[in-house]
Amino acid sequence: MLHLLSHKFEHRKVPDHILGDGKILDIGCGRSKLEGAIGLDHVQFPGVDIVADLNQPLPIEDATFDAVHADQVLEHVDNLVGLIYEVHRILKPGGVFLATVPYFRSAWAYIDPTHVRCFTLYSMNYYVKGTREYEYYRFQDEAFSSVEIFLDSTFPSTTSRKVFSSLALRNPVKFENSILSSLYPFQHLSFLLRKGESE
Repeated sequence: MLHLLSHKFEHRKVPDHILGDGKILDIGCGRSKLEGAIGLDHVQFPGVDIVADLNQPLPIEDATFDAVHADQVLEHVDNLVGLIYEVHRILKPGGVFLATVPYFRSAWAYIDPTHVRCFTLYSMNYYVKGTREYEYYRFQDEAFSSVEIFLDSTFPSTTSRKVFSSLALRNPVKFENSILSSLYPFQHLSFLLRKGESE
């Protein structure tokens, strides 16, 4: 039975080295900047290369970076819409944006008093061409070309995690609006957004 489940269900994880070897910006890096990246934060912590307010336009030229990384940052940002478009602007064509945030069912989404929002599986669809949210409710025409979603990517691939993450990713609306999302609350989710090659 477990053998059959392992073929039917999958715990998808963020691929190793997805950020590549190019020029990487680590926004909200704090004291834990990614090795080899340029670090950006609103405080001049050791290792921070650029001090900037994430709620304002970033002091970076267009199409500067191959990848942008944000780990547990977006939930703190008041002007999320503005920041997403700024990330799109500073990415080179074909660049990637990897953002990890607390999942809306997780206690971690609420424990920090500086969190200003929660995230569901469709939260980034407003910024991705081809999604219903982009087609009907987009804020600007600029958009990423695709999005991939990963649940609890850094956690072990248990049988229950394989089953529930597969169910969630196959039908996010049905999963998140059912008791299933409360029975198995994921801790975090990661969005991998790609900028189109022709932009």
